[in-house]
Amino acid sequence: MENTVRQQLMSKRETNWFRGIAAAMVVLSHYAEWWSWFTPSEGNGEMFRLALTKLGIYGVDIFFLFSGYAMVKSLGRERMYGQFIWKRIRNVYIPYFVVVGIIELLSGGFSSVQDFFYFASGYDYWYMFVLFIFYIGFIAVYTVVGGKAPRVTVFSLFTYIFSNILYRKGMQDFWYISNIAFALGVMAGEYEIQVKRIIDKIWVPATAVLTAVMGFVIKWELEGGADIGGKPEEYQLQFQIGATVVWTLLILILTAKCRIKEKVFALLGQSSLYIYLTHTYLFMYCVNAWELAYIWRFAASALVTAAVSFLCSRIAAGAGSRKQKNLAKYCRICYNKTAK
Repeated sequence: MENTVRQQLMSKRETNWFRGIAAAMVVLSHYAEWWSWFTPSEGNGEMFRLALTKLGIYGVDIFFLFSGYAMVKSLGRERMYGQFIWKRIRNVYIPYFVVVGIIELLSGGFSSVQDFFYFASGYDYWYMFVLFIFYIGFIAVYTVVGGKAPRVTVFSLFTYIFSNILYRKGMQDFWYISNIAFALGVMAGEYEIQVKRIIDKIWVPATAVLTAVMGFVIKWELEGGADIGGKPEEYQLQFQIGATVVWTLLILILTAKCRIKEKVFALLGQSSLYIYLTHTYLFMYCVNAWELAYIWRFAASALVTAAVSFLCSRIAAGAGSRKQKNLAKYCRICYNKTAK
């Protein structure tokens, strides 16, 4: 088992840990934005708050990288098959539909067919909407196209077209900046052996260079993302996409080479989907109503979100385990009948 894990580019233990980090980054970015609603900040305080607001996109980069990689590894064969599609629905869409459906009902329900359509498609939860589109695109490409190179090429083209549509529709950059991370995850999954060999050889200098570049990116963003060398504003988008590529490659290397035993963030990573789905509602409509100082409202919101998300994750895991046992029992019965 240990040898199998070592042969993988990214193990489940490390990806869960980084997912936990990503979930914390997304929540902190939202909390930092909401903090400005309650009390103004200036000087170093405002600089720190601004830095936190930038974390969200980089957290999504992590999620998309691992999602793209996991899709390829989960498929694990040349042809698309029904169980793979059902697994995506069971593990992602049904939890989304149930949790967000409950939130919508508690918030007053649906006032129109359009409201329900937005809910069903994940449109109001932009990360879910983009993730669902990528799932559909992946299934379509891997059903029609065969071979590693053609699949990676066509899926990359799909990513470009989809991102360009979002950009031309005037969506905010967090709708499309992180998309390239998903395509990079697909590439890493398809060429896992080759990528692992390269990382094993150059990971130390590569980590140093990528970290230095990210330091420059952070400085640039904290200074307001000023134009570089008098370039037009469109150049900033290219710079941000480049930053996403650098950050994604850095996370890929760290996940491949680090062996992390810390368990708190790993637990958060296992519940990261529910953290994303619940943290806004729990803050806006629940904890924020408590008669507490602002700082304690945010702290309580984080703790309540972690507890609720962990509970949702355990309930989902228990339900999935029961279904697997029932399926195994059914298969045994069918086998015994056939044997007779």
